[in-house]
Amino acid sequence: MDDFEFRPVVEDELKEFRRVLHYVFAETPQPAEERRPGDNEPADEAPEELDAALKPEWTLAAFHKGKIVASSGGYPFRMRMNGRGVDADGVTAVGTYPGFRRRGLVRRLITDLLHRAHDNGQPAAILWASMGAIYQRFGYGRGSTQARYRFDPRHFDFQFGERAEGYTRLLDLEAARPIVTGVYRRFIEERNLMLHRSDVMWDIALPKKKAPWCAVHFNAADEPVGYVTYTTGGELSMFGPSQQLTVQDFVWLDMTGYRGLWEFLVGHDLVGRILWWRASEDDPAPELLLEPRLLERTTYDGIWLRVVDVRALLQQRGYDTAGAATIEMTSDPECPWNEGVWRIESDGQENEARSASGQTPDIRTDPRGLASLVSGHTSASELTRYGRMEVTDTKKLPQLDALFATRHRPTCMNDF
Repeated sequence: MDDFEFRPVVEDELKEFRRVLHYVFAETPQPAEERRPGDNEPADEAPEELDAALKPEWTLAAFHKGKIVASSGGYPFRMRMNGRGVDADGVTAVGTYPGFRRRGLVRRLITDLLHRAHDNGQPAAILWASMGAIYQRFGYGRGSTQARYRFDPRHFDFQFGERAEGYTRLLDLEAARPIVTGVYRRFIEERNLMLHRSDVMWDIALPKKKAPWCAVHFNAADEPVGYVTYTTGGELSMFGPSQQLTVQDFVWLDMTGYRGLWEFLVGHDLVGRILWWRASEDDPAPELLLEPRLLERTTYDGIWLRVVDVRALLQQRGYDTAGAATIEMTSDPECPWNEGVWRIESDGQENEARSASGQTPDIRTDPRGLASLVSGHTSASELTRYGRMEVTDTKKLPQLDALFATRHRPTCMNDF
């Protein structure tokens, strides 16, 4: 490692930093005169939102002879964990030029990011993984499973009930923003792994450039109870519906909002396909439709979560039932301060987590197993059956399952 320097970039190095990402993720920039709408932009013409979002001091790069050869960064997020706010490092922009791979650069960058998150008081780190195998090596566990729908809207028929009360209205983004931000805040209150959105994050979600459409559903009392943002594209065809509608945000406060938004979306008669990449595992659609299989629902690993500080994360997440658990972190080479025995006690409202050295643990696991447990993604019973966790008394599994259960399946709508 003596040949490499590791540090955040400065402002005038952001262009070079972004170039690593364009190359690693196969985003070959087109010359300006050859680009068409929708083509990738050159690294030096990246959207303003990207510059505003990832500040130089949030980056971490590896330099070789003064040139950036590997990149990473972390956003200072706040996310929901079963109805409670928890600070998290949103790891992003991880990439290495092929000529410098398999030299330990990513391990060094990820480890340094974990230490930085710990120093910043962030008890968790989260990311979207291009390859889950990379990050499991560093203690990341499955935090969410996402669902994808890809369907012909002509086959989207509800099992029962009348049309949703109220109406859905298209709004321009300036008029929509104060409405949808309020709806979003209410929606995420009880959720799990959904992110609080700063003004910059809303600038990215509702960009002025390549702006999405935004539709809001109002109930019979003219109150907003849901919104959806989406894009449309595709060539018109004389042979039938040929456009594609791609859902971005889909947010609802009650089933009137949920159903009203779907009735609006499937009413696009020239759309032959609706695509939604970010549905949660517990999205209601499969339970409501006459032909749920026609959603072509598939699932994939979503957010990967890393426990940065065991005690802090156990204390800060939400619990809905009274209970206690003693947990042994068997080994954590990237975050050695996590090793040992910890105890969490909750009355369903107030929590206390502390070191419990010398006590017999109820659970023995590693960082990956604990990540899946605390996120609510996988229960203690499941982890035990899968060999990912050891329990000293299997009769306690129902109580452990209840303690770490979440009101909603973990999910995240934000790309980062």
